[in-house]
Amino acid sequence: MKVLKKNRFNKFYFEKKVLLCAVLAVFAGGVFYSQNENVNDGVLAESLEKTESSENSEKKSASEDSEKLKKEKAEDSKEKKEESKKSKKAKKTEKTDESDKKQEKNKEITKIDPYLGDVYIPVKKYSLFFENYSIECNSERGTFNFYSAQKNRKKTPVFSNYEDSISSSFFLKIGKTVYCLNKDSAVQKELWKTANGARLVYTINNKARVAIDFSFEPEETVKKIFALEQNDEKIVTEQDGNLLKTEEDEEVPDDVVLPGVIKIRAYVTNLSEKKANFALKSVLDTAVGEGADFHFLTENGLSFNSEHQFENMLKERALCVSDSKTSAEFVFEGKNISSPEVVTIANIAYLNSPRWIMVSESGRSFNSLNAYNNSGISVVWPQKKLQKEETYSIQFFAGISSNGRKCDTLKYVDFVETDSTKKVEKTEPAASFDVQGSKKADVDFIVQNVTEKQLDFEYIQNLINRIDALESTDTDVDRNELRQLNSELDAILAALRKRN
Repeated sequence: MKVLKKNRFNKFYFEKKVLLCAVLAVFAGGVFYSQNENVNDGVLAESLEKTESSENSEKKSASEDSEKLKKEKAEDSKEKKEESKKSKKAKKTEKTDESDKKQEKNKEITKIDPYLGDVYIPVKKYSLFFENYSIECNSERGTFNFYSAQKNRKKTPVFSNYEDSISSSFFLKIGKTVYCLNKDSAVQKELWKTANGARLVYTINNKARVAIDFSFEPEETVKKIFALEQNDEKIVTEQDGNLLKTEEDEEVPDDVVLPGVIKIRAYVTNLSEKKANFALKSVLDTAVGEGADFHFLTENGLSFNSEHQFENMLKERALCVSDSKTSAEFVFEGKNISSPEVVTIANIAYLNSPRWIMVSESGRSFNSLNAYNNSGISVVWPQKKLQKEETYSIQFFAGISSNGRKCDTLKYVDFVETDSTKKVEKTEPAASFDVQGSKKADVDFIVQNVTEKQLDFEYIQNLINRIDALESTDTDVDRNELRQLNSELDAILAALRKRN
């Protein structure tokens, strides 16, 4: 019994003890949990504070970085603007410098002719073009040539193009000394581009300068002249130097190739300290027409296959060379054309002989030991006495045509020089001079038999002076009077030749 009670007591005690332990465990756990929770809350708060601080720090740092970037960008932008301004300024300066350099270069290149007063640019080679034609000049040799180009074919030279056309040249006579301007070593050669065309300049130091201008006549004027040919009678008017087409005039078809009209003008200037006599000659080594039936044709219908010398060109006025493709015409007589002293057609070797005016043998062949049918034209103009730095000029016209068309250069010369308003009629060629008397250039006058008074030296000199005065005047010249005086002079010279 006692043992049973004791066991019950022990069991009860044990249960209480277990319960107490459980209560203590629960209490201890709650205390521990509470303490742990407090600790965790503190750690969490501290962590949150640190995070917030870190975030604030990062935000502050990001803000500072942003402001720094903004400042840097602003500084970069400022620097770029300054650099851009500097760059633009530098470019403007460069452009200004380049412009100044170009202007200086242009000033260096562009020059003014001290004797003729016009502007020019020195060049080595220069070509002028009109329709199918060209003028080509070379400064190194001082040479020139005219060309006609057929469609889809090589260009055809009017003059021999052997050695840069060296065989066609101008000659200058000073006193008794003769210079071949494109061959003589004493002659300096230049080529200038001018407003109107090309200018070959030949200078003999302290003696003389010869400037030769080549230019095509304006297309508009050539078209109008060509249109005039469509009708027999036209009314032609000039206004400011340009021809005006009447309502009757026909338009030039677009497919028609116009002839090219070339004006050649030579200026001779005395560079010496003393007055002296100067004379000019041109030798043209024609290539066109040398294979044709006749080498040379004249306006009045004459044809030549052998040597001939013309004492003047009042009757013939022009010489034409032609083949099946190309024609060229040279006009030596007309208004505003310098009348030559003598014109000779002969073998080119004879024309380039040292004699100023060659002794012609009429009918002599164009052949030589070195060449067959090698013909050319020599034109000699009267001499002129010039004072220091005085200049005189001569002028004539040339024409080129292609496709078998006639040049009509003489028609151009006659029509373009008509009065302000007048009826243009086809004129008959002037008759050649005869000692006994003749009709010249539509002017009826008779040269009577030469008297003893006219053979007097003083009379002849006064006659020559009068002719020179008329030819050198800048105003309109009375061509009838000039022709009559020249005819009288020719008659006197013919009479003197008969006496000798």
